[in-house]
Amino acid sequence: MGTVLASANFGESYILEIVGLVVVVVFIVRKIVPPLRRAMDRQLETVRAQLAAGDEAREATARLVADRERELEDARAEAAHLVEQARRSAVQVVEDGRRRGEDEKQRLVARAAAEVDLARARAREAVTSRIAALVVEAAESVVAAELDESMHHLLIVEAIVAAEAEAV
Repeated sequence: MGTVLASANFGESYILEIVGLVVVVVFIVRKIVPPLRRAMDRQLETVRAQLAAGDEAREATARLVADRERELEDARAEAAHLVEQARRSAVQVVEDGRRRGEDEKQRLVARAAAEVDLARARAREAVTSRIAALVVEAAESVVAAELDESMHHLLIVEAIVAAEAEAV
């Protein structure tokens, strides 16, 4: 009899299991799926918003990088321009220095030449004065000695030799 009951209850039990399954599926579909779907939709929207924000951030970053690259190129161009200006200024400063040095050299050479000429003139004047003094001295010696003519010539020759020796 135990077998008959199991088979008789099998149909009932099977139907009860199907009904229980349908009840569980209906419960899941009505009570669990909607909040789960809303949570998944919210999560999906959050992911979409984050992806959109990431795309916007990537685009903003790309724009920022492009802007910085343009600024860098502008800065490089400005630096190259400043370097070129500095080179030209340096060349001009060197040229001005050379010109001023040459002018100063010419001025110093002219001043030295003038000083040499003045010193030469003073030396000539001193030599001339000394020669004149020697000639006067020789003449005084001649007159004072009242010598004969041969002694007179000898004294004049000695005075001339002495004057030439001092001139050299």
